[in-house]
Formats: sequence, structure tokens, C-alpha cells
Amino acid sequence: MGIKKSKYFKIHELVPEKLYESVHEDLLWSMIDSRLITVIDKLKEKFNHGTMTINNYYWNGDRKWSGIRTKDSKYYSDGSQHSIGNAVDIIFSNYNASDIREYILENQDEFPGIGGVEDFDGMGWVHIDTRDRRNSKIIVFGS
Repeated sequence: MGIKKSKYFKIHELVPEKLYESVHEDLLWSMIDSRLITVIDKLKEKFNHGTMTINNYYWNGDRKWSGIRTKDSKYYSDGSQHSIGNAVDIIFSNYNASDIREYILENQDEFPGIGGVEDFDGMGWVHIDTRDRRNSKIIVFGS
């Protein structure tokens, strides 16, 4: 079967810098839930105008904990979907985050790999994760 890799994203966009520099790429890809890779590729195809940013430290950007989070992240928490390779936080350059969340929730059948979405007031990013769905519906956390 092999290791699932993204069509559109490099591994450094999904893992923190320290992991990227110290762990072989194939092992890093194996740490990411394959359903999450499928979902981010589908989102990139659906919302294909502009950029879709997860981590951008590789290009001297400020986002470095929007994929996998390790214990050296101030955003780390035990049991977080980020800590087990099941979540990403995405910024879309040409789409409003609330519009993306709304689309995902209204079209859940298009995204069977998404199990959770966060929706807190003022969120400028889209959090998705691959946790198990309850009653076949995406779980929404937040307001």
C-alpha cells in the first residue's frame, strides 16, 4: 500500500521544524492520519484560488504549530488531535474561514474524513480533525 503523501503539500507544512530537521520524511508522513491528507488535498482542490497555509516556517513565516504539535509547543495538550497527527489549522488567503467551515458543515458528505471542526468567535483559521464522528455528523466545538 505504501505511505500516503499529499499531492499539494510538502511534509514541512504539516510538522514542526524540529521534527522536520531530525526525522526521515517517510516516517513523518506515516505520523499524519491518511484521512487528514486526503481531506487537505480535497480542500485545496475545492477552494483552489489563492493559498492554503498550514505551517509556513520553511519560508520564514510565523506558523509552525498548525499541524502536528509536540511537547515543545506552547499550544500542545495531551489528547489533542494535533498531538496525534489528526488535525490541522488552515488559513485560506482568498476565502473567509467562517465560509469554509459553513461549507464543510453543509456538505459533510463531501468530507467523510472530517470528524471535528472548531468554530469559536473570531477564528481566522479553519481547524479540522479526523476524530471519529458521532451519529455520522461532524462534531463542532466552540460557540
